[in-house]
Amino acid sequence: MDIFCTHAQPAAVFLFCRASPAGKPACRGEKIFLIDYTSDKMKGGNVKMKFGLCSGLDKMAQAKQLGYDYLELAVNSIAAMTDEEFDAALAQAKEIGLPVPSFNCLFPGSIALLAPETTDQEIADYLHGAFKRVQALGGKIVVFGSGRSRNRPDGMDYGAAFRRLVEVARIIGDIAGQYGITAVVEPLNRSETNTINSMAEGAALVAAANHPHMKLLCDYYHVARDNEPLTDIVRLGGVAHTHIATLEGRRHPVEEGPDQFRLFFRCLRETNYPGLMSVEGKTDDLAADAPRTLALLRKLDEEA
Repeated sequence: MDIFCTHAQPAAVFLFCRASPAGKPACRGEKIFLIDYTSDKMKGGNVKMKFGLCSGLDKMAQAKQLGYDYLELAVNSIAAMTDEEFDAALAQAKEIGLPVPSFNCLFPGSIALLAPETTDQEIADYLHGAFKRVQALGGKIVVFGSGRSRNRPDGMDYGAAFRRLVEVARIIGDIAGQYGITAVVEPLNRSETNTINSMAEGAALVAAANHPHMKLLCDYYHVARDNEPLTDIVRLGGVAHTHIATLEGRRHPVEEGPDQFRLFFRCLRETNYPGLMSVEGKTDDLAADAPRTLALLRKLDEEA
């Protein structure tokens, strides 16, 4: 049995250790593997990926029962909680015991990152409050998607928008580092935002920000939705986090179908990616779909 543990590990480094007979992590003894998901050269070896569910705390117990390795929560949801609500949520998460190493939806739509009236201080104040809670829940990776927040306003040219996003990315990276967190830029399809719509643009933003706590994510759905080449994962030097859903209907993947999942996994394997893959798709029956989804993903990982 593997137990997720972050005992005495540096930022964005996760330790999976084998449980002792009493069910407690044998952290001081037998290590199975150590993964740095944000290193420039990730070394996976035979390490298998971990598969999680993007959902709310209300699904944590069910996700654990169904066999997901972790839960991915939304930053903007926990940031909006009162202190009392968050304390209750934290207690619930600790009681259930499913790891929460990653978070999505960094900013609420009310924070317009590219609007001239939005100040660096406003962004920083929000991030400090949000990352403090992410850290308390054990988060190490935060997804910078937030398409509405990073939308380019009418009249703002692309160059000015990109330069401002570089500044924002550095602010995010600086503050994330203070909490042992790494942010990952999520390129979104053109129907969801008008900036950073491709893996190449996301990689350019990461390169321009040039920050150790700012990396790149690949979401299969967004790549497929805009007909991008999955091989850009390799060309651009790999990613630090992944999401997956079917192209048709953005649903839980329960079968290969027409999707290029095998190519997705092969490209990740070619870059020695041993990290997390979060299922971010719709389902009408989680209990029925989860076993099929997890079986498919583990098979694809095994055969990549």
